[in-house]
Amino acid sequence: MQPDVVVIGGGAVGVSSALELARRGARVTLLERGAALASGCSAGNAGLICPSHSTPIANPTSVRNGLRWMWKRDSPFYLRPRPAVVPWLARFVLASRHWEAGARALRALSIESLELHAQLGAELGTSFERTGTLNVYTTPDGLAREIGEAERSGLRFEVHDADETRALEPSLIGPVEVSVRFPDEARADPKRFVDAVGRAAADAGAEIRTGVEVRSLDELQAETVVVAAGAWSGRLVRLPLQGGKGYHIDFARSTDDPRMPAWVKETWTIATPLPDRLRLSGTLELAGLDLSISARRVDAIRLGGDRWFRGLAGREVLETWAGLRPCLPDGLPAIGRAGRVVIATGHAMKGVALAPVTGRIVAQLVAGEAPKHDLRPFDPKRF
Repeated sequence: MQPDVVVIGGGAVGVSSALELARRGARVTLLERGAALASGCSAGNAGLICPSHSTPIANPTSVRNGLRWMWKRDSPFYLRPRPAVVPWLARFVLASRHWEAGARALRALSIESLELHAQLGAELGTSFERTGTLNVYTTPDGLAREIGEAERSGLRFEVHDADETRALEPSLIGPVEVSVRFPDEARADPKRFVDAVGRAAADAGAEIRTGVEVRSLDELQAETVVVAAGAWSGRLVRLPLQGGKGYHIDFARSTDDPRMPAWVKETWTIATPLPDRLRLSGTLELAGLDLSISARRVDAIRLGGDRWFRGLAGREVLETWAGLRPCLPDGLPAIGRAGRVVIATGHAMKGVALAPVTGRIVAQLVAGEAPKHDLRPFDPKRF
C-alpha cells in the first residue's frame, strides 16, 4: 500500500509527527536509519521540559562565551575549528543580534508543548513528571536576565537565596549565591518518551521500519514526506545544519540525588533525576557528524558533577553517551512545507521538549490547515 506520508527519522520529533498523523487517519510509514527508535540524539539529553529555557543558542552571551571557550576542548561550548563551519559561524553571529524575537517564538511553542507533554504522559506513561526545575547561580550575574525571561513567559517562578536554595535542594554542595525555581516545569526520560510515543503511533496504524537509511527523497513514493532526521536532515534538504554534540553520564540512583533537575549556570552542569538513574549532562560541541566520544569532555562533565552534587564521587556509571543535536545558525528549528516535503528539524537542545507541539504542527501542515502559531520565524526558506 502506498502511504500518504513517509516520516524520515525515529527520534522524538519523528514519532510525535507519526502519532499525530496516524490519529488523523493518514497512512503513515516511519523510516529510522538506526536499529531502533531513538537511535540518535533523542536517546540522550537532560530531559528537561522547560519553557523557561527558550533563549536560542544564537545570542550575545553565547557569542562571547564561544569566543572565550572555542579553543578550550573541555569548555561547555566548544567549536572544533574547521573551514566548513565558517559560513555557519558568520550566520550565528549575525543572528545573535535578533535573539529576543527568536526567544519569543520558541517560548510560545514551548509553553504549549509542556501541556501536550503532560497529556501524553498521563495517557501513554512517557515518564513525564512535574518535578519543577532549578537554575543555580554562583554569582548574581545573569540573574536579572533570567528573571526578565521568567516574567515574559508568564510561568510561575520563585527566587531563593543561598540558604533557601540549599534547603530546597540538599544535594547541592558547591558555592551557591541564588537560584530560580520553576515549579510547573517537568522532566521526562527521553528514551522512554520516544518508545512510548512510537508504540502509540504503531497502535494508531503507523508502520514503523528501522534499519532503513534514506539517501534521496526521490526514492520515496508518497504524497508527503516529512524530514525529521535530526542532524542528518541536511543530507536530504538544503539547510545549514551543524551537529551539536552533547554528552551525558548516567549513574545508579542514590538517596543523595537531587529532588528536581538542577542546572548550575556557571559550568552548564545539569543533574536530572530520572526514574531509574541520575543523568549528568550539559555540554555542546559543534562537531559536524562526528560521533566519537571525547574523554576530555566526559571528564569535564564528571568533574562538574563531583564539584556541585553530593555523592557522585565513586558512584557506579551506567552509561556514557554522545549524540548530535541538529543546530541551525540562528538556534531556531526549521518547520515548514515546501511542495510535498514538510521539514521539521534543527531543534538544537529542545528536540524532546518541543516534539509534541512540532508533531501537531506537522500534521496540520500535511492536512493543509493553518497552525495557530506564527511559523515565519521557523520557515526553512529563511536560509
